[in-house]
Amino acid sequence: MKKLLTLLALQTIVILTLQAQPVSDYSYKLDNGITVRTEHCWSQVWVQQSYAAMTANDKTPLAVNIRTLGDLISGSTFKLLTGGKETKLQGAAPGTYDLKLIFKLSGKPGTLTFVVGNIVIKPKTKTSVSVILYDYQILIGETPSPSKGLASYETLVNRFKSSPLQDMYFGLPSFYSKGKHDKPITPDQITNKTSGNIKPGTYDLLISIGISGQTHSIWLENFTLKPDIKYKISTNLNAGGISYTGRNNDISLMKLYPAGTADKQAANPAPNKSIEIISYDNIKAGNCCAPGTYDVLLGLKNGSRYEWRKNIIIQTGTKTEVK
Repeated sequence: MKKLLTLLALQTIVILTLQAQPVSDYSYKLDNGITVRTEHCWSQVWVQQSYAAMTANDKTPLAVNIRTLGDLISGSTFKLLTGGKETKLQGAAPGTYDLKLIFKLSGKPGTLTFVVGNIVIKPKTKTSVSVILYDYQILIGETPSPSKGLASYETLVNRFKSSPLQDMYFGLPSFYSKGKHDKPITPDQITNKTSGNIKPGTYDLLISIGISGQTHSIWLENFTLKPDIKYKISTNLNAGGISYTGRNNDISLMKLYPAGTADKQAANPAPNKSIEIISYDNIKAGNCCAPGTYDVLLGLKNGSRYEWRKNIIIQTGTKTEVK
């Protein structure tokens, strides 16, 4: 699997090019009409293509292995495309194709799709494509709630599916007129920073989540709120956790970098803001982190000394201890 690249510059869902494997036309839609769009989030698609000699009896020149991190989909299919039109997989002629992947969402019913380009089929060769998908899961619960004709809302942020603790991360809601994001609409009643009541209607809802100095923006566009209904809107980050559990009480900073950074610095460990993925000051807490492999730089608060912990693996739904 390819190393996790710098995440902060992602905009409007990921469109990556990894070894000439472009990912485009990323679409995340719920069956109730909501379009999910993210900005500055950890959403990622990893693609890897490899080749092997085809056996005599094998008539299918392409194999696709799909994996998702965390809770997001309940099933998937794919189509081989040429010139934007579907072509039969069995007996496909040598050439360059696009691969469209279609995922059925496991939370609120819906569909997530994207296209992987530059799929190369060679003569007498089996092409194997590995696709790994990571994104946030959106869950929307609806229950009757008499509110004098208003619609009620509440936002929650879960680190991963089985972690409902609401302590460090909050989804701050902002409502906008559909298609107009210049000025937010003030709810009719604000209970607290994550809940309240608003006039029924169709909105574009922005959920802003702060994680260690980063602001993750999740748009739920074309969201229709009905009167006297409470909407519980949960964002499952499908994240992992990381904390420092070593015995050196002078360590107070923890910075994450792409794996391999420590070896490049050799004997002079030091921060490099240009490639830093994320940093944590509250190092003993269960900080959220995107799944991947990192080099972790530990430092004293005054910056007098730094030291590396190499190849730290973060997995969705688990807490990783750095010592």
